[in-house]
Amino acid sequence: MIDFFQTINVKRFVFADGDNVSNPKVFIDFLNEHKYLELNSQIICFIGANKNQNNWYNTAVKYIQSFDKKTSFNLTPIRIFSEGNNALDMVLSFYAGLAMGQNSRAEFVIVSNDKGYDSVVEHFSSLGVQIKRIPICNAAKNDKEKSSESKSTNADLSLELIKNLKKQILQINNKKRPQKIAALKNVLKNLDRKNVTDKNVDNVTNQIIKKLEKEKKLSVKNQRLEWK
Repeated sequence: MIDFFQTINVKRFVFADGDNVSNPKVFIDFLNEHKYLELNSQIICFIGANKNQNNWYNTAVKYIQSFDKKTSFNLTPIRIFSEGNNALDMVLSFYAGLAMGQNSRAEFVIVSNDKGYDSVVEHFSSLGVQIKRIPICNAAKNDKEKSSESKSTNADLSLELIKNLKKQILQINNKKRPQKIAALKNVLKNLDRKNVTDKNVDNVTNQIIKKLEKEKKLSVKNQRLEWK
């Protein structure tokens, strides 16, 4: 499971928060912009339970190959099956610490917009580790990609939409609320057929679950929803 940490020639480990890099092309452009594709880098992207790992990885690899140039890095996707609050963050932090224990001289980069990782960065920096967090929002995009993403139903959803859907869910009688994630997806599509489609329902559902968990109004266990 951790064999890819054994490479002594790795100069940089990049740990990517999959919640922030759902578009593999934008992620690769981000790496290229920061010249991370030009060094001996180990790139690990942690992908949440609601995303398709194979599709993400295949798209990323094909896009890299389209550059028609040699690269000296390895790209590894790691699937996070738990949908619990901060599950992905905890696993990413664990793997980062594991890699540091095996190659403390390397540079470590956490790609995420989540400032919660800053405590990890601060702690290991105090121990002399070369580590930093970089937000993916700084990734460069060309005009074609911007236009495509603006039309895509997988683009980031407005806070107002999520807020309204969450409010409607909570207005449903507790006993009648969906008990499984699949059922919640159907309910959301019925609540707003215009803005919630088959293409973006996973993203919508994931955002709402995270907000409800943060507000301690919901917990998820083995794909089942436990309302509080």
